Amino acid sequence: MDPRPLRRLPRTVAPAAAALLCALLASCSPGSASPAASGASHAGAAQVTTASPGPAVAPSVTSSPKTLPPSRLCAVLDRSAARQMLTDPKQAPRLAPGNGTAPDSCSYASGDGMNLLTLTPSARSYNAEVSASHNLVRDPASAGMRDVKVTEVTGLGQAAFRETVVVLQPRQNVAYVVWRVGSKTWVLTLAETGGAKAADRLVALARKITPRLPH
Repeated sequence: MDPRPLRRLPRTVAPAAAALLCALLASCSPGSASPAASGASHAGAAQVTTASPGPAVAPSVTSSPKTLPPSRLCAVLDRSAARQMLTDPKQAPRLAPGNGTAPDSCSYASGDGMNLLTLTPSARSYNAEVSASHNLVRDPASAGMRDVKVTEVTGLGQAAFRETVVVLQPRQNVAYVVWRVGSKTWVLTLAETGGAKAADRLVALARKITPRLPH
């Protein structure tokens, strides 16, 4: 089975992160990407589009992504929880997709815009997530990754595992904790640039927020 459509995050890393942090920090110049393009967001975030000018055409204009109200999950992953993983966390805007419905997710970016923390329910069953991880371990290159490691986690929900990967383009370290609570599967994601520094604390954060999760 091809692991690429099964991945939770890296296939939308660059455009989604750039859109999120441009909207959050309002600091991107036209036609440029935020340094946080190395961060990540769950699938479904809108992209920032830039028009390339031809001769005698006005300078390029970056569209403003449409934002949605914060997810209810931001009461679960609140700013105090995000501080355990990020320095000076700022809640990232929830962007409306071009088509379909927006995923129910809550994200925080670090103050420097380089790292992103996201909580979302999985659209897949826990067993499907486990299968996807095993497929990725066997063939990480097809998904643009390397150094994929999957370890079982005990004492978290009914079942849990942690996955770490190195995404090659744009370069970043991504850690996931995937766990099942009742009938739902949850994914907590941390994308870091400049070397993984906080990924070891991700499981502890998942344990802390589990009692707050909606049933």
